[in-house]
Formats: sequence, C-alpha cells, structure tokens
Amino acid sequence: MSHSQRKMSLLTEFQSKLKHQKYLIAFSGGLDSTALLSLFAKSRENRPHLQLRAIHIHHGLSPNADKWQQHCEQICAQLNIPLITKKVHINKKNGIEQGAREARYQGILETRLADEIVATAHHLQDQTETFFLALKRGSGVKGLGAMQTESELFAMPIFRPLLNYTKDELETFVRAENLTWVEDESNGDSRYDRNFLRNQVLPLLRQRWAHFDDMVTMAAQHCYNQQQLVNELLNDEFKQNYDETDRTFNISKFEQYSVHKQYALLRMWLAELGLPMLGELPLSIIVQNVILAKSDANPQYQLQGKMIRRYQHKLYLTPQFADVSHFQAELKIGEPLLLPDGLGTLELLKTSQNLTALWHYRDENCAQEFRSHLPFTEEKIRVGFGYSGKVKVKEQDLNREIKKVWQKLNVPTWQRNRIPLIFYGNTLKSAVGFFKNFGE
Repeated sequence: MSHSQRKMSLLTEFQSKLKHQKYLIAFSGGLDSTALLSLFAKSRENRPHLQLRAIHIHHGLSPNADKWQQHCEQICAQLNIPLITKKVHINKKNGIEQGAREARYQGILETRLADEIVATAHHLQDQTETFFLALKRGSGVKGLGAMQTESELFAMPIFRPLLNYTKDELETFVRAENLTWVEDESNGDSRYDRNFLRNQVLPLLRQRWAHFDDMVTMAAQHCYNQQQLVNELLNDEFKQNYDETDRTFNISKFEQYSVHKQYALLRMWLAELGLPMLGELPLSIIVQNVILAKSDANPQYQLQGKMIRRYQHKLYLTPQFADVSHFQAELKIGEPLLLPDGLGTLELLKTSQNLTALWHYRDENCAQEFRSHLPFTEEKIRVGFGYSGKVKVKEQDLNREIKKVWQKLNVPTWQRNRIPLIFYGNTLKSAVGFFKNFGE
C-alpha cells in the first residue's frame, strides 16, 4: 500500500469512529498528539459540524516547556483549532510520573465543557506499556484490561481513536502532512518506568516477536472482557446492596460470600466511588478489620485521604474529620456563625413564638438543612460539639444516656460529635435537627 493510500485508510478509519460533535483534544505537541490533532482538522473539512478545541498542559518540568507551548500555539493556529493552555502544579508525593498524570487530567477536567469528549493520542505501543506497568503493580484483570476506544476516566468521557495504530504509522501520516512536532528530552531518561519499558525492555521483545504488541493487546482485551463478565454477574447483587443516596454499601450478608466475591463487590463499590482498585492485601485488611470487626467496634480504614467506616451493617466513605470537640462559641440572634471543619453555618432566628436554630451544611452528596425550634431565654446561648451526659427527648421520658439516643436515631458514631449542640448556659437544649432535651 502506498503512502497516500495508507494515509487515506487511516483518515477513513478515524472518521468512522467519530460519533460526537464536540471534542477537547489533549495536545502536548509531540508526534502522537500532532497526528491526532491533524486527523481531527482533516475530518472537519467534510464534517463542518465538528466543534474542536485543543488543550495543552504546561507541566513546567522541562526548561523547554515554554517553547513547547509556543509550538502548540503555532500548530493550532495553522490548523485553525482554538487552544487552551493550562499551567499545573505537580504533587510529587507518589512520583513525578503519577503526579504529572494526575495534574494533567485535573487540568483537563477543569477546562472541559459539559458536552465535550476528551480525545487522547494513545496508540498501540502505549497499550503495551500500560499493560506492563499494570503487571508490575500486581494488578488484577481490571488493571490489566485494555484501554478502550471509549471509556470514562476521572469522571470524563475519554476517546482514544488511535489504539490500533503504531507510532510508525502516525509518523508517516504527520510527515505526509508536513507538520512538525516537539521531542520531550525526558523520553530518553530510563529512570522513569514507562521510559525504561519503552527504551530497554520492549524493543527486545518486539525484535524477537514481530507481532508482540498485537498479542499484548489481545491479552489485555481478554482481561477487560473477564472483568466485564464479573461485573455483569454481580451487578444485580451490587445494586441491591448499594444506596445511591448516601453511597453506602450493605454488608449484612458478607460473611456468606466467598473471599473472591467479597473482594469483587468491594472493588465495585470503590469503583462507584471513584477510588482506585486495591490489591488483595488491603482488601483483606478491610474485610477482616472493618467489615468483620466486633459488633461494638468503630472500625475504619484510611484510603487516599478518606476513611472507610462501618456502622450497623453498612460501609461508609467519609473524609478524615478534624476534632471539633473543643469548639465553643456564643450564638446571637440574626448573626450566622461559621462552624469548624467544613460543617457549614448555624444561625439563630427569632420568630413570633420562639427561636429557630438553622444549620446549613453541605456534604459530598448534597446540601442539607437542619432546624430546631427553641423557647426564648435570657441566658447566654452557645454552641458546641460532643456531650456525654443524659438527655430526655420527650417530656414524659426518663433521662437516658445520650449514646442510647444516638443509637435509636441511627446516627453513625463519627457523626455524633459533629452535630452542633445548643446550650442555654450549661444546659443542653438541642442537637440541631435531631432532638430537643427536656431534661434539667
């Protein structure tokens, strides 16, 4: 097949995959993304409805970063595609490679319009590198599964139309279009895992086995298919136990399941929450130390700045909360009070017959409003958190330990010390939105 025929074949196949109207193209200025950008530009010639934007992430890691940005601006101007440049800060806690990837996708997430599809230039060899990196991490079938032409990542729709093409094919296309590209000097640094594979390991394998990349893609696709089958077989049971409102997961039947089923359901829950897949060791710790902990325990497991907690046969995912037990403040009528640790605001309103305490709070799921109606008083009104005495929630009730009241109201242990309490002097009068205290 001649160069012109190969070029036309690539363009025709590319256009057959375009199912949407608006695309945000990840453009680094390198060879691969230049091919992607050019293919979109040429597709627009006979598909004028296509709405294209490009985004260049300026990592600031290379002394040539500013020159790369200028190059991207020139290419985009030449192809008449608007370019957005996003400068990002890289958190190197988990390594430069991981930090750069997270910063890159975060920058794209902040720029993407709601109806745009994010297009990336991953090709056949990228697929092989990704598979080997997952293998190095000890990933299961989900981690080893192939990158798909269409998928979701960081809550964004991702489009990878070049997965079936080699880097050589993309270079042939770009040269035929008389376009230039930049070379990242760090690509030669084999201290980075991906570069080590690309520069030293995979060339030997390809030299030995000419179709090695195709076979790796096939194996990765098998893994992906197996994971889809697992999800399909467990989907009904997962939905029966997953609460979309508060994103909790019911574990009342967990002891009846095999270990493999326990791990699979946990992974489905974590995926639903947008958290990374865990290996068998952390999953076993969650099962033994959280799910199967003693009934009177308050178990928890830290994961990426969050906490997995258990209460009354349910798993919860919460932030890592600060201790607010020492917070106290005077509450004045008509003056909203900002509460600590993201607990929103509390305001005391005067009505014709009483006072109303109004608590506005937004958690990860939704905005909430709680209120309590209180009698007038001449005493100083203050707000605090945490109480260990006795309360009487109805006039005819006996005084009971507040712990028993929280249990009856099904309030998880960690939330009890985060609900604002109204005091008249030293007397607890109300847990806002939950109960009033009629005791002395």
